Amino acid sequence: MFDVLLRGGTVVDGSGRPGFRSDVAIKDGKIQAVQDLSEAVAEKVIDVKGLVVSPGFIDMHSHSDLSILTHPKAESSISQGITTEIVGSCGWSLAPVKEETKQSVLRGLLSGLVHPEAYEKLDWSWHSFGELMDKMDKAGTGVNVAPLVGQSLLRAHVVGTEKRGAVGGEIDAMKCLLRDALESGAWGMSTGRSYLPGGNAPTEEIIALAQVVAEFDGLYSTHMKNESDELFEAVDEVIRIAELTGVKAEISHHKALGKRNFGKVRRSLEMIENARRKGLRISADCYPYEFSQASSLARYLPPEAMKLLESPDGTAPAAPTMATFERAQRLLRDPGFMAKVKDLPEVQAASKRFGDYYIVKCPSRPEAEGRVLEEYAAEAGKDALSLVFEFLLADGLDVWAASAISMDDVHDVISAAFVMPGTDAFALDRPITPIPAHPRHYGTFPRVVGRFVKEGLFSLETAVMKSTWLPARTVGLSQRGLIEPGYWADLVVFDPDTLMDTATGTEPYARAEGIKHVFVNGVQAMENGVVKAAFAGRVLRKN
Repeated sequence: MFDVLLRGGTVVDGSGRPGFRSDVAIKDGKIQAVQDLSEAVAEKVIDVKGLVVSPGFIDMHSHSDLSILTHPKAESSISQGITTEIVGSCGWSLAPVKEETKQSVLRGLLSGLVHPEAYEKLDWSWHSFGELMDKMDKAGTGVNVAPLVGQSLLRAHVVGTEKRGAVGGEIDAMKCLLRDALESGAWGMSTGRSYLPGGNAPTEEIIALAQVVAEFDGLYSTHMKNESDELFEAVDEVIRIAELTGVKAEISHHKALGKRNFGKVRRSLEMIENARRKGLRISADCYPYEFSQASSLARYLPPEAMKLLESPDGTAPAAPTMATFERAQRLLRDPGFMAKVKDLPEVQAASKRFGDYYIVKCPSRPEAEGRVLEEYAAEAGKDALSLVFEFLLADGLDVWAASAISMDDVHDVISAAFVMPGTDAFALDRPITPIPAHPRHYGTFPRVVGRFVKEGLFSLETAVMKSTWLPARTVGLSQRGLIEPGYWADLVVFDPDTLMDTATGTEPYARAEGIKHVFVNGVQAMENGVVKAAFAGRVLRKN
């Protein structure tokens, strides 16, 4: 007798081959049979006629490291069909850590992602990467997690936050920490080349660490140095690292930010494809949206302007954070102060880029939400700089913007054979961020497998393959990403006719439509569209 029998569905197995009519049987957490099982019996039989049965979606780029410990149900992930997440992205992981690292690096990194109470209440009982994985194992998770170790944490642990290259035995010390993480089961290393402290490392330092990753046939996942004006130079660095070390390289959330850079991805994709033809193992992921993560519009002011928003004693960061909120809010609504800021030469020079912003939230001008600032300004007969200051005067810190991305670019990137979806989000079971959430938290995979398929961008089979087998093969996950006997029963059942994302910039927590059932390691985590507290996920270790 089987545990679960999915009867009468269309199996899209993740390989890219055409879907086919078949039953799927589950027993002891794994797929036992994929065939006509009309005579078979099971403890639970689910009629899935008219529905698609596919492997569970694998999120190639996730930041659920912290949220999975504080919100383990992972409702936002399960509700869009995600069963496995690659965490520890952009150079950020929760280990290796010591008290100084926790305070000086992690608090800063996480302050903008989660409410302070989530960070403060966390039982921080680990230091090494292996101890972190054990902690996540014991805590239980709604989805499987495959962790990367963050280069920012390696550097903070050894070098601190100093803006310099590693010297003496510091590189060897970082390599030792990295090796320990990889031996503990990490799947590779991530970098955030535009974030501190990891961004302080010269390329040669990254090469030295990537060589260790290559020894383990691990993944080098990188948030590149630049995703706008110097995009090509950033891609060149990735290619150089892959060429010199032989490491598997994966470019995080590949895109070109800002209207002035629209169309550049055609050349960057060609650069990657040429490198692949030479035998280099380079891939990429992409979140399928026309804007990046939102920030207060004030954060886009140049550093010279931001310094004016510091607390009087200069102890608070230049950017208006919760620590400087009241002062920043007051100053941003002061016409005299804002006139002074507007006249700064640095602001005048930066104003040429203000038109690139996508307006996510604007209480005083709700009609501007969902618009590119430059386009909205033109319709209003104003220049972008003037409009920015009107918004800041009216709403202070409560006007939110993001860098604009071309949807044509998104289509080009996600269509490339070596590109996979990645949410660049973290698992939620309720709103937990102090900033407006991005719709990718709830809508990434239904957008790719639903909306983009309906728009004719690629076939359903290709969309599923990009979301399952391709990331499993890229990372090296065994017995996941395909519907085959002996593979783990990570499965999603959806209606191909109604599958669609509904989350938007103004309604980011809206659940996707069309996903009916989700199984994680053979345990039903969603039933008839309702997410269950199944906690069937596992911490996946490479060795």
